[in-house]
Amino acid sequence: MIVSDIVLRQAVQCPDKVALVWDGQPMTFAELKSRVLRFANALSALGIAKGDRVALLSTNRREHVEVVFALSVVGAVWVPLNYRLTAREIEVQVSNVECSAFIYGDDMADKAEELRDRDTSIRQWIGIGAKAAIGHRYEDLMAKSSDSLPQIRVEPDDLITIMHTGGTTGLPKGVMTTHRQLVLGALYWSYGSGARSDDKMLQVLPMMASGGNIMQLAQLMVGSTIHIAPRFDPEQVLRLIESERITYLPVVPSMIIFLLESPELTKHDLSSLKRIEYGSSPIPVDRLMRAGEVFDVDFQQTYGQTETSVLTNYLDGDDHRKGFSGEAPHLLESCGRCLLGYSGQVVDDDGNPVQRGEIGEYILRGESMMSGYWNLREVSERTLRGGWLHTGDAAKMDEEGYVYIVDRKVDKIISGGENVYPVEVENILSAHPGVLEAAVIGIPDERWVEAVKAIVVARPGLDLKAQDIIGFCRDKLAGFKIPKSVDFMDALPRTAYGKVRRSLLREPYWKSRERKIG
Repeated sequence: MIVSDIVLRQAVQCPDKVALVWDGQPMTFAELKSRVLRFANALSALGIAKGDRVALLSTNRREHVEVVFALSVVGAVWVPLNYRLTAREIEVQVSNVECSAFIYGDDMADKAEELRDRDTSIRQWIGIGAKAAIGHRYEDLMAKSSDSLPQIRVEPDDLITIMHTGGTTGLPKGVMTTHRQLVLGALYWSYGSGARSDDKMLQVLPMMASGGNIMQLAQLMVGSTIHIAPRFDPEQVLRLIESERITYLPVVPSMIIFLLESPELTKHDLSSLKRIEYGSSPIPVDRLMRAGEVFDVDFQQTYGQTETSVLTNYLDGDDHRKGFSGEAPHLLESCGRCLLGYSGQVVDDDGNPVQRGEIGEYILRGESMMSGYWNLREVSERTLRGGWLHTGDAAKMDEEGYVYIVDRKVDKIISGGENVYPVEVENILSAHPGVLEAAVIGIPDERWVEAVKAIVVARPGLDLKAQDIIGFCRDKLAGFKIPKSVDFMDALPRTAYGKVRRSLLREPYWKSRERKIG
């Protein structure tokens, strides 16, 4: 099975079922199949062949879905690009994998124009939308193409995507994923999450991100309908839930926080909503408890990585209810247990399993794991050593198999010889009534080598002081974990995946140092 088989099958199974809704316009599975095949034939006519890498720079839109399936049909490799990157950063990724074609949405035309003068490997440019000025126009290509199935032999073990990691710990790496791996990742999540054909999913996660893509594939796999929002906007999300009777909303934790803070929250009928799935980064427990009070839904927390294709752990609705009720409050700090299809362990630096409850590195095994990183053989072998994918995440596992991600191993702060994991401190800071968001980093310190610093976003209209924050932590954390200093910002810098860019926060404090840790 290859990725495009998902839409080809549904076009036979339920041709008149609405697959996508974009800008108020519905599209059935039969219509989606026709457009996918038309664009696949257009790509072939332009000389895009099996194995060619094709970059896609676009916000969420209907054509994003069509392009990915069409690339699958012709055996080309999808290279999704983060639309928040600069043209220079995009050039690094496009050049890294030697893309031969570049597809862009017209709202990204300025970056495409800047990139055109930088890179020489790109042979074909295709613009989506009326304002696309460079190269071929997407709809013009579609109009000239047939919707017959191209006779191209694509195998399950051929590459379907090279997806660059979020890059919070350094330069992005190109994660190579085959059709088989991506299909299995979607299948495991579809089964584990309870995806249904009558679901109405609201797609606000970036389609170019691994999480947004896998949830989308899982829902299309069961024949549900996806309503596409170009970007996340809290008020628009609330309106769409009500008007379209949305049942399933996948988000990142910061989106939950923005919804809770929205003045429109109580003005809309949200009774159709059945599931809220969240992942990508931790959510403070107090914010999750508040969400449990506001939304009468099954909450689903996930854990995974681009390298695992994608979601491997799952905390289900019953687990959340046990946490909300006080029966098992610790579960709200867990990302759950492994989904069917995966095995996980927590190991020490030598690869030996640690005792339950002890902190080590979380490693995973399953058939959806990546093939490796593009042109990074040694890094690939190190990450996939022993048949296990080494996540780089510090975690612990309890006796029932629930996993608790403590932090990225590289984010660990060593202050006075003691290990401090930022997430633990951030959970305490977020409980302060005046704190909207908080991030914790280590900064250089002559006495402690590294000192704990809090970066705080205060709620609007409040005049918080550093001592307010430090004093709030005193009876809640061990002394070595309490922030020694506090800075205030208007907003935390984040990646398109919702993760805080700690490296950006650290940079001003470490820029004069050769080593970026204590």
